[in-house]
Amino acid sequence: MNPIVINGTVLCDPITGIPRYVYEIVTRLDPLLEGTGLDVRLCYRDNGRPLHLPPLKNIQIVPLKAVKYSYNLVVLPRYLRKHHAFYVGLASDMLMTRRSVVVLHDIRPLVMDTDRGFFRFKFWFHCQSTKWFAQRVYTVSDDQRHLISEKLGVPLDKIGITYNGWEHMERVEPDPAIFDAMPGLPRSGYYYALGSLASHKNFRWIREVAARNPDKTFVVAGGKDLAAFGSEEADAARNTANIFYPGYVTDAQNKALMQNCRAFLHPAVFEGFGIPPLEALSQGVPIAVARASCLPELYGDAAHYFDPYDYDVDLDALLAEPVASPEKILQKYSWDKTAAFWLQELKRCARL
Repeated sequence: MNPIVINGTVLCDPITGIPRYVYEIVTRLDPLLEGTGLDVRLCYRDNGRPLHLPPLKNIQIVPLKAVKYSYNLVVLPRYLRKHHAFYVGLASDMLMTRRSVVVLHDIRPLVMDTDRGFFRFKFWFHCQSTKWFAQRVYTVSDDQRHLISEKLGVPLDKIGITYNGWEHMERVEPDPAIFDAMPGLPRSGYYYALGSLASHKNFRWIREVAARNPDKTFVVAGGKDLAAFGSEEADAARNTANIFYPGYVTDAQNKALMQNCRAFLHPAVFEGFGIPPLEALSQGVPIAVARASCLPELYGDAAHYFDPYDYDVDLDALLAEPVASPEKILQKYSWDKTAAFWLQELKRCARL
């Protein structure tokens, strides 16, 4: 059987979003590989940054020295050819090799005009490489599956789905010290949101709702720079006294904030999957999400839904509406199930 190479460079970044997906799959795959005879290697661009991984027993770590752009264009493809390896891009990282499969988590730059033109062109070119070279494309929701087919012309039967999970929350010990960093924030009863301050996350909705509800308190974590709202929105955000912005939070701080909130809010107008609401459900927290993108598909009748452009929403009335138990949702979206899927996929790829 041929070697399998997973691109792990993204694991040098903070473990959120797409890096979370790669981290959980790699660490859960490692024990499953015992006794299979599969030769699985994780290559990464070694530029001095640490790789965020625990010790692995069955996956070989291969650092490859390279400057930023030469890694994907020259160094990693040369390594694949030398070892006649099959490439698996778990982080939307495509190479121009036909012996490959790729997970394209979302195609937002092709759907929303939220990025600079040159970045959108690079992303379009990247997606064309995926279309023409990858033997199979995976994504993380049926909503994205249909968008990829529509925007890139990839046949639906060539696009599979591989979900995210939530079990990483089980190993996290909550860190209540996050409250000490935000004097004035009550220890319970606030509304919580987590994500970047990119425009598609639509945190303007929270600012507008907060301005209309001065008796309620909101926490928006994950963004580091209010300028991501745009100058006008950033000024307004700074002047909204009942919103706290702690910036980037660790898993432990995130868990503490989730466990003590009144509800988790997710107003995003575009998502590939959206892990934070799933994390909140795992903590027994009510979730209120935008009726947009993949969110209704993923969270079904276990979530409260709102119009992401309706700033006059009555949060109390919204959360009083009955919802289903999250049990079926938590059973469906599982890192362990996704890792087991990838074990079977790697066995297939190794024979090609």
